[in-house]
Amino acid sequence: IRPDFGAVEHDRVPLKVTLHPAKRHSFDVGIGYSTDTQGRVSMVWRTPLVNRYGHSQETRVAYSEVNPGGRFVYSIPLQHPVNDVLHLSALLEDDEYGDIDSRQQEVGALREMRGSRWLHSYSVRALEESWQIKSTQYSKFYTLPGFAFSRSDRSGSVVDPADGFSQFYKVEGGSEYLGSDVDLLRLTANFSFIRTPWPAHRLVARAALGAVFFSGSELSDLAPSLGFFAGGSQSIRGYAYQSIGKEIQVTREDGSPQTLTVAADRLVTGTLEYQYYFTPNWRGAVFVDAGDAFNEGEFDAMFGPGFGIHYISPVGAVRVELANGVSENSGQWRLV
Repeated sequence: IRPDFGAVEHDRVPLKVTLHPAKRHSFDVGIGYSTDTQGRVSMVWRTPLVNRYGHSQETRVAYSEVNPGGRFVYSIPLQHPVNDVLHLSALLEDDEYGDIDSRQQEVGALREMRGSRWLHSYSVRALEESWQIKSTQYSKFYTLPGFAFSRSDRSGSVVDPADGFSQFYKVEGGSEYLGSDVDLLRLTANFSFIRTPWPAHRLVARAALGAVFFSGSELSDLAPSLGFFAGGSQSIRGYAYQSIGKEIQVTREDGSPQTLTVAADRLVTGTLEYQYYFTPNWRGAVFVDAGDAFNEGEFDAMFGPGFGIHYISPVGAVRVELANGVSENSGQWRLV
């Protein structure tokens, strides 16, 4: 983009725009660390233009000790090249949920339509998930049609907005008539609010809600990825990643009792955070997180207050935080 200053009229500067074709393929290799998933290495292969119809693909492979996996997404523009796109996907991933080791195999289709303010999507996915609790192996298949809608309003920097409000809602259902092993209805909602009432002072509030209703009553009826867990840097800080859920009692081989954390059918979490900017790129934060992942009628709020320091990098905030799970009898400070 080049300004043509020789053709200025009435304080308006014409711009000359020259277009060049994008590279046929791009590859990104990354390495990182978070307290949730530990060390991570990843590779992403993108083909922004597969053919003259505007199709594209993205293949992502990532390895971490907690959740290694890979995802392939093939995108097809429909009535608009950006605002109406069909995504075809395939996923293979291992996850650690509480005391459960799970493997997910999934294929799906999602149509994403962007309006003037709202983003709508309609989807269907076929999920086969197997998981293990102690020495018992479980496996279920689900066919899950659903829809979601979301909206994000913000002002200021893209990576560090001064004000904003985002909202996301999703509904998924499964039925034995559609091939699922279990009838279920899953509802989720997420909210995030940001406000800068005075220069250098920023307030952040977040909330996550979830509920799943299903026809079964046994552990083998609800896959871990369809239930709910809490804890970790994006949830209730002060508690380990996905360590909060429904607790069950089992017996060890030596006959002693053991408490295990498994998927819950309800989720309520929230955050209140105050941030103060020492410089445009450095800020401090104090916060309190609260909530629970629980079964209906068993809500027991967990609290995780803490503090931290954030560096605002060109790609987003790098955070170092300490939080305490004060609801535990032996609550300890955790690096988040």
